[in-house]
Amino acid sequence: MSIPLYVPAGGGEFASIRDGKKKTYFKLTTEQSNGEFGFFEHHMAPEANGASPHIHDQSTEMFYVVKGEIEFTIGDEKIVGEPGAFAYVPKGAPHGFTNHGDTDATLLIMFYPIFSREDYFRGLERLTANGRNPSMEELQEHMAKYDQRMV
Repeated sequence: MSIPLYVPAGGGEFASIRDGKKKTYFKLTTEQSNGEFGFFEHHMAPEANGASPHIHDQSTEMFYVVKGEIEFTIGDEKIVGEPGAFAYVPKGAPHGFTNHGDTDATLLIMFYPIFSREDYFRGLERLTANGRNPSMEELQEHMAKYDQRMV
């Protein structure tokens, strides 16, 4: 059963991806929501890639731009979202995102259902530690565990 939760600004466990170029704070996890919902605060350095185009077969993903300019790829369309922009991506729809600007960007990411998404970010932290570039096979294998596949 889920219980009420409060996470202060700057709070929550986080995963540092690509030596800190991206940092994802876990605001609501699988365990905390009884597997129903995930909520993450994703920080990206200037011009950092966020996620290459991919699909979730089982999850809906939503994004809210807090700071900076996020370029979303949804299907074949590219759209630049500024603070206050929202994107809803139903399961099965190809999508990706990147920090389009030359300043830091912050993006809120929500998943329903969550499929242990925090473990996905923890795994990316391990795969990219110390400047390591994982192979395409490693990335695809990792993604497959968490309802994600490249397009």
